[in-house]
Amino acid sequence: MRRLLLLASLCIPALASTPVWATSIGPGAFGSDKIVESFEGLHPGPNITLGLGASLLQPGAVSAFTFASGVTLTNPVPNPGVFNDGPFIHDFSLGNDVQNTWGGTRVLNGSTAGDIPMGTAYIGAFDPGTGTASIEFTFASDMERVGAYITGVTGGTITMKVYSDSGTLLESGSIGTVDLPQWSSNFLGIENLSGIHRVVFSGPDFGLDGLTFEPMPVAVPEVGTLPSLAFGLIGLLGIAVIGRGREPARVRC
Repeated sequence: MRRLLLLASLCIPALASTPVWATSIGPGAFGSDKIVESFEGLHPGPNITLGLGASLLQPGAVSAFTFASGVTLTNPVPNPGVFNDGPFIHDFSLGNDVQNTWGGTRVLNGSTAGDIPMGTAYIGAFDPGTGTASIEFTFASDMERVGAYITGVTGGTITMKVYSDSGTLLESGSIGTVDLPQWSSNFLGIENLSGIHRVVFSGPDFGLDGLTFEPMPVAVPEVGTLPSLAFGLIGLLGIAVIGRGREPARVRC
């Protein structure tokens, strides 16, 4: 399927104002070269402050923060703080001193921490008023696919937008929140063959885990074109050898 899409992108010129091959995807669409960020293993430091208690961390307190997977938190930076739309990481391996209440069966504490999709930690944000909070991640290189497991406040809708390296909005999608036991099946993802360089998640009160991203495929020549390339190189070498062996023509008077 990937080869067909790549061939189509070579044969059909895309309009600059139109998203290129944008597709909504699930976790099964990612290949073996995918990278997953689970937001675990962080501790307070020069660029990570405590937001509340010992288990709520605020990355990007001074500048952009790069996680172990290579993805970078780029906005809002410097982190304005948990209660000012700032992103936070809630990690239950650091303690059970903070409870996150999203309403209904969405109370996240020590007894429900097992519902976090991957490990003991997740990243989240909320707006203390009636607006929305956002978390922006930037990749070191363009990605073909990006997605995450998402939930949040009861009745909430979380939006995901992906952008190119030049800042062009490529595509957006949204997903409703679910109860904690369904968090691991509530995945929002986008595939875009023009290359995703930045992704923004936004909503009134949400958490996400298992941020998954897959690099663009490396372009390789089709098998049928290799002989042609080889003959072409041989031809060029032959011309160079023949030209080098000829003596300059002598002019007789």
